[in-house]
Amino acid sequence: MAATMEPSSEASLEAWYSRFPEGWWGYHWSPPRPMSAVEIVGSGSLDARLMATVWAVTSRRGSVMLASEAPMAGKTTTLSALVDFLPPGTVGVFLRGWRGDFDWTDEIGPERGYLLVNEMSDHLPIYVWGRNARGALQLAGRGYGMGATMHADSLDEAVSLLRGQLGATDADLAGLTIYLQYSAYRTPAGMYRRVEEAWHLRLDDAGTLATVRLATLEGGRSPSLTGAQRDPEPPLLAGDGGRSSRPLVHEPEAYAVLAASVGLVPDELEAELAARSEYLTALADRGICDPASVAAAIPLYPSLPEGATA
Repeated sequence: MAATMEPSSEASLEAWYSRFPEGWWGYHWSPPRPMSAVEIVGSGSLDARLMATVWAVTSRRGSVMLASEAPMAGKTTTLSALVDFLPPGTVGVFLRGWRGDFDWTDEIGPERGYLLVNEMSDHLPIYVWGRNARGALQLAGRGYGMGATMHADSLDEAVSLLRGQLGATDADLAGLTIYLQYSAYRTPAGMYRRVEEAWHLRLDDAGTLATVRLATLEGGRSPSLTGAQRDPEPPLLAGDGGRSSRPLVHEPEAYAVLAASVGLVPDELEAELAARSEYLTALADRGICDPASVAAAIPLYPSLPEGATA
């Protein structure tokens, strides 16, 4: 299913929901409460710099994979918010199921098309797996942008799964420009949901998959949750070990590599990330936070919406 990703001129939640097809929210009987990129940053799930990084990449139709071993990490909620960052003229192609039909590529090329996969797994028939998932990864390797989610507890586990069960090549995997690793579990104090690692994937000069870690949670990741993906809800742990208040530590050398991958010098990327971060913060400061309002504001960047003073 293909759909134009232009935000509706009517800033309403109903119009925001209309961008996504039936089944986008998986097994939920009714769609969960959506969140905008501004609200997600405010929740602490990921910081403004990392959100700005994802914005910079998706604004160039780069790919993003969001992974968590446990359910209810907020992967699809975040992916839905990232649709706001796609450039004008983008055609979103929603994939579902196992049977791959890519005839649409005759009409929609990588300069317009962006694949959207609410989950890449074999858990439900509506999720993308088998031939359809393999074809999606191949298209990402050929230059199509893709936003997708999957279950994995680490980048190594995700790469092993995609290689072993789908036959993904290094070129296919390098098409996943940004990989975000979530951890999600319950504690007596409430739900813990955070991106704990961010990676950039690319091919090196020898044509081999090369990965650089853009950011990691200060003090290290949460305990391994291998096997939690099959549970109806995240596991209950005694606590988060203080991780809710720990910052993400960003790696300047890794961002320099990402800069080259998107055709910039490091200083240019740093300036862009600072500007995009400041814009998200400005929206929050002015109360422009709900999904529909943020969707209407993002295309105006770097100008603030009318009536929002600097």
